[in-house]
Amino acid sequence: MIGDDVAFSHSLNRMHGTKTDGAKADLWFRQTFGFQRIKGEWKMAHEHESVPFYMDGSFKAAIDLKP
Repeated sequence: MIGDDVAFSHSLNRMHGTKTDGAKADLWFRQTFGFQRIKGEWKMAHEHESVPFYMDGSFKAAIDLKP
């Protein structure tokens, strides 16, 4: 049940850069936020990040995918 005091947002995010050991990182991930209005102010009540995974039996994170 969704009411006037609950909201959700979702996004597809890219994180890229250089790690401290010099290795390059470049991956996409999903993010979801849940908000609840309490005493007239919106508060973050939930946060979740995830990456897809390979369903080939390895179940490794599929961090090489591009949208």
